[in-house]
Amino acid sequence: MLAIAGFVIAIHPNLWTIALVGLTGVLSTDANDNGPATTLEQAMLAERAHSTNFPKLFGKYNGVAAIFGSLGALSQGWFSHFSSFNTSFVGYLVMVPVGLVGFWIASGLNQEVERQRGPKRNGLKNSPVRNRIVQLSALFSLDAAAGGLTTSAWLSFYLTQRYHASATDLGYLFFAFALLQSFSMFLAPYVAELIGLVMTMVCTHLLSNAALIIAAFCGNFKIAIAFLLIRASLSQMDIPTRQALIMAVVPAEDRMAASAVTNAARYTVRPLSPSIAAFSMHIAMATPMVLAGSMKVAYDVAILLWAKRCGYLTRFIKSY
Repeated sequence: MLAIAGFVIAIHPNLWTIALVGLTGVLSTDANDNGPATTLEQAMLAERAHSTNFPKLFGKYNGVAAIFGSLGALSQGWFSHFSSFNTSFVGYLVMVPVGLVGFWIASGLNQEVERQRGPKRNGLKNSPVRNRIVQLSALFSLDAAAGGLTTSAWLSFYLTQRYHASATDLGYLFFAFALLQSFSMFLAPYVAELIGLVMTMVCTHLLSNAALIIAAFCGNFKIAIAFLLIRASLSQMDIPTRQALIMAVVPAEDRMAASAVTNAARYTVRPLSPSIAAFSMHIAMATPMVLAGSMKVAYDVAILLWAKRCGYLTRFIKSY
């Protein structure tokens, strides 16, 4: 599907065709933590691993994705030196070989990734942690809604309009952002070993959101980028720890459903955010950054209170 989507967009179709391709779920404004495959992959990774290994597994999983995402941004920055590339859709052709390689790798997976047979469940209806997963989904949807206000696409527009950044500048900047994010994802499991999954999620998120809000008030391009780089180095450390938390607190037979529900909650609210961001820009161009940072701070406080009430603030969370 990725290969087909890349080919269709490369031939420069009309807007409605691009929208239909987008509905397949294989395209994203971010390098990782998106798409229907995420649900399958999270459950597959957790199937044969012990809960104490979840943070490192998901750190590697997300970190590798971020590294390759950074290489894509670097390539875009380099190709933008050619004026014809800036207005061309031909770059999407790279998705054709990438999609075919992905198909080849996936076809070689063995049966060890399949979930072992356990008690039959009707989704999460009879799960002992159903209420907690519903609560987590609501909290994650708040985080996702805030993140949708400042997607990579919006940030590109913002930096171009406010600071007159070029396409080449953006390519190199997003390469740096993604590279820092990948390093932080590899680092997150080791921080979690010291202070716990939830505290890693909350502490790093709070600092990154503070940097995002400060960046909104920077009148100088270099200073704004400095704070955005600080934000990039911290903002994604909650991804592997969040995924590890979900897999650790649900029984093995409920992991697929729990992953599906929490991911669906995140993806459902996110499409509304760009419209809110566009409307809020009538107040000031950087309003979405302040709004996103403030909403994420509220999420951090809420997830901390939730974890405290559920007894998940310990360094090691007992899993099923």
